[in-house]
Amino acid sequence: MELAAPSSFNADPILIGVALASAAAVGWLLWRSREGPRTKRRRKVALGLALVLLAAVWFSPVAVIAQHYLLSAHLLQVTILMGVVPPLLLLAMPRDPRLHLPRGVRRGLRFLVHPLVAIVAVNAAFFGWHTTGAYSAAMQNDSLYALEQASLLLTSLAFWWPIITPFSPPVRSMTPLGKVGYIVLATIPQTFGGLVVALAHHSLYPVYTTAPRLFGLDVLTDQQIAGASIAIVSKIALFAAFIVIFVHALDSVADAEDGGSGDGGIHPHIEPQPLPSGTPRWLLDVARGRTVTEPRARPRRRVRAPAGSESRRE
Repeated sequence: MELAAPSSFNADPILIGVALASAAAVGWLLWRSREGPRTKRRRKVALGLALVLLAAVWFSPVAVIAQHYLLSAHLLQVTILMGVVPPLLLLAMPRDPRLHLPRGVRRGLRFLVHPLVAIVAVNAAFFGWHTTGAYSAAMQNDSLYALEQASLLLTSLAFWWPIITPFSPPVRSMTPLGKVGYIVLATIPQTFGGLVVALAHHSLYPVYTTAPRLFGLDVLTDQQIAGASIAIVSKIALFAAFIVIFVHALDSVADAEDGGSGDGGIHPHIEPQPLPSGTPRWLLDVARGRTVTEPRARPRRRVRAPAGSESRRE
């Protein structure tokens, strides 16, 4: 099989279709929303940045090098694809997209983005595609490679949804502490998997052994860098989670200032509570707004001086 040049670009039709569909779906949700101009402008920036990074890891020479030459380049590609692009796409979605989905669709989405289901799905996709047989087959078949990349993106969107929760349903947002614990739990398997790859004394993926070496990296050194990259993905994910929580809090404040419907629970609406029995009548009147108008002060009368008082003063 003749390898593409490291400086060439990738133009896989499946990946192009997935990228265009992602841009169209988020753009359509933004078009339907009634958020303020400042909030919409920030969401458009997030969408633009997500599409630029997606194009870099799917269509630039990085994609060619990752598929055929360097395992470390592939792990860089996967880190951006799974840890940066999905939260940016979700941050670009409006809080109130005004969608009226059937109950069955809502239940299906709620199941797919449930934290336990999302953790299992994202780890199953990552480790399933990176077994020796599946990985070698994907690296030698462009269509299978595109399917791998698309499945990693979709499962990562489901994984990041409980953290960002652009709108609900399908699922309610977790607390900030719950989000951090969710990230830590999800990345434990990847940390151990990265250590296994970094400490291996032989090449785990023979597809890279026959490729020309780039940047002076031999196969084992490249594999050790890739394994270390997997091990630190959990730290990158934690850092990204803190950034997302902070940005989401700012987004909630801006949405409230723009007159949006959701304030992220920062300014909850306080419902009036019923008064207990035995409350005095005057307090009931005050609670119900029945107050008596304060009487106006009467103008003071001018006192006339008695006749002849001026002459007596003299």
